[in-house]
Amino acid sequence: MENDEYRVMYRLEQSYWWFAGKQFLVKNILKKFLSNGLEGDKILDIGCGTGIILKLLEKSGTAYGMEFSSEAIKFLRKRDLKLIACSDANQSIPFKNDTFSAITCLDVLEHIDNDLNLLKEMVRVCKPGGYIFMTVPAFDILWSPHDVALHHKRRYTRKQMLKNVRALNLRVIKASYYNTILSIPILAVRKFKSFFSNREHPQSDFFITLPKWFNKALNLLFKAEIYCLRFFNFPFGVSLLLILKKLDNDQAETGAI
Repeated sequence: MENDEYRVMYRLEQSYWWFAGKQFLVKNILKKFLSNGLEGDKILDIGCGTGIILKLLEKSGTAYGMEFSSEAIKFLRKRDLKLIACSDANQSIPFKNDTFSAITCLDVLEHIDNDLNLLKEMVRVCKPGGYIFMTVPAFDILWSPHDVALHHKRRYTRKQMLKNVRALNLRVIKASYYNTILSIPILAVRKFKSFFSNREHPQSDFFITLPKWFNKALNLLFKAEIYCLRFFNFPFGVSLLLILKKLDNDQAETGAI
């Protein structure tokens, strides 16, 4: 990710609708599992960026972050986050087997050259009975300068992600697209931007200045949709959410989706 992307992220993530919705997702979907017998246990946030999700996770247990970017680590220090492993997610996760009761990997997997290796590493450091929460960008048709600026390697489909996790010792609790209502407008904006973007210096969508009233409306709409994720899955969307549970070694079930 470009260094200026971290700076704009740190500045906007308290208010910008996308970042606010991501925090709402953690609070209202993931917290259901993090507060279910996991309180006081260890949680790992892989690719914790500037740390706003990690601050939320501290309320549910002892939260560790893993981040490689020196620019991001500057902002983690500003948030007084100290349990940070400076490590590249392209390599092995620097923790022992069966360490964490929960692992979050939110919009990180798409940055990794060997994404399957990172999946295996998350399973390794997750305790049996623990949870892995992932979000990734969805559908190649949405590829745009936004992805280039954020150094994405790929976008995913639900089918691809389920294929990737099928060989691992995991039960799929949930696999759903989200940011569905806004997917068509986002597709239109990104395709329009592609014609006029600076190919040498691409910027993410976060550099688009939004009127306060419009940002608030998007925020409310996005949060309403995320709330609905509690009850059903969406058939398409800009992003994909997976909630996975690590099984005991003697369990052979594949789980329900």
